[in-house]
Amino acid sequence: MSKLTQGALFSGSGGFELAGLLHGIEPVWASEVEPFAVRVTTKRFPDVKHVGDINKLDGAELPPVDIISGGFPCQNLSHAGKRAGLHGERSGLFFEMVRVIREMRQATGKPRFVVVENVMGLYSSNQGRDFWEVLNALCKIKDETVSIPMPKKKWLGAGEIMGDNFSLAWRSLCASLWGVPQRRRRCYLVIDFDGLSAGEILFNESRLSGDFAPCGEPGKSSAGDSAACTGSPSKQVIGFQPGAASRLGNHCWNEMVGTLTVDSGDNLPAVVYDARGNGSGDVANTLVGNHENRITDYTKVAVMPKVYGMASYYSNAMKSASKTSGIYEAETARTLDTSSTDPNKNAGGMMVVCLEGNADRPSHRGDGINETGLCYTLNCVEQHKVAYEETYAMTTGSYTQACKEQSPTLQHRDFKDPPVVNESQYVVRRLTPQECAMLQGLSPAWCDGLETPNPTEEDIAFWSEVFETHRIIVGKAKKPKTRNQIIKWLKNPYTDSAAYKLFGNGIAIPCGAFVLGGIAYYATQFPPVR
Repeated sequence: MSKLTQGALFSGSGGFELAGLLHGIEPVWASEVEPFAVRVTTKRFPDVKHVGDINKLDGAELPPVDIISGGFPCQNLSHAGKRAGLHGERSGLFFEMVRVIREMRQATGKPRFVVVENVMGLYSSNQGRDFWEVLNALCKIKDETVSIPMPKKKWLGAGEIMGDNFSLAWRSLCASLWGVPQRRRRCYLVIDFDGLSAGEILFNESRLSGDFAPCGEPGKSSAGDSAACTGSPSKQVIGFQPGAASRLGNHCWNEMVGTLTVDSGDNLPAVVYDARGNGSGDVANTLVGNHENRITDYTKVAVMPKVYGMASYYSNAMKSASKTSGIYEAETARTLDTSSTDPNKNAGGMMVVCLEGNADRPSHRGDGINETGLCYTLNCVEQHKVAYEETYAMTTGSYTQACKEQSPTLQHRDFKDPPVVNESQYVVRRLTPQECAMLQGLSPAWCDGLETPNPTEEDIAFWSEVFETHRIIVGKAKKPKTRNQIIKWLKNPYTDSAAYKLFGNGIAIPCGAFVLGGIAYYATQFPPVR
């Protein structure tokens, strides 16, 4: 059998193209309008033809491919958005995807397989009717008479439809089940227009290696019947134990993926939460892109602090000759003693310093340093500061004073009790773009080396068209980019904000590789039936 070929709609970060390459599937063309995303994929897949805006594509004129993949825009389906639904301005591009596939199949008989990825909100959007419309639209590419019934209650997270020599299956997959430290659950849908392999691709786990086990008892319910397709039992999701190896094995990833680790240098425990404090602390919450200019939750990594208590001045601990006596690591504050006015009884205590980001921003109305013991609310508007070894000094005894990055005035009484120097161990920062890449199963260098120091006239013409297409679609800029602006951008196209958006809107590579690997395997096991 000849090598399978793939076309990517809504290419984004190139995740589906990479996932296919890991299984010998050749990417042929890609459709994308975001200039930065196009820049990344032209560097990573230089032989892939970029075909531009999906609205202007004619499927009959595209190079025929065996597989078309696409994660159409989720903004109108996501729980985080206004949920305008499948017919919203962005998510409505799904119907352009259907049109292109139909035109290609009418002209060439290809593709055989289609892979669709989207947010979990697709199941519930418009009370489940949007997912019902997606299923019907894809099935009607093969047979216009097909009519999929609505479920009596709600769509399950996995199911299968068997038609007349075609099949469709869907399943919820989470990147964390492959050991990626991100809780990214997505709906993956596969249709085999010329065979019955869709369910095998998503549900047959015999091709997986490693020690995996079901995460719950499977349940069954009828998917319904229609004149042209019979319902098969829909399936509850059978997951894998976190950290279990996929059938790819570590050796297949080479340098294309990485593992996110957080190390403060002092072996302090790290926790990961999103900007609103949601999450388990062990697994990063789902990375998101820009939802219609909505404030985006950027995941925060916090290295837990070491907090020290200090015994009162006249305590036996403080009288000890040991240098460390009287200063101890603790989780709770000492009880305050108010039985008398002697200040020495209350000399013991805690010092916890909290930081908030970008103190020069007008929204802070302060210096960004909070020494009250109360942490500022973490949010996704500000870039919270990183505090590395910020030093605080404090005197002890009856006169307690704390200073940041300087020592309190030395006094003759301090000959026995010199100022105590404490290095802050609390680190709060945003995930770096490189860490976001690894959370998607990509190399941290995925966006490296994008520069074109000396663009040719052909380069300038290509990118002029890319930027103009994007300008017309987005509608924010009134004028096209000038030649000099394009040359300047090509010399340094990278920005952190563009990288955050790219990874937030991309797919998790292990999930895509699982699906496309199944297609590569079962394409030979299930020959096409027409």
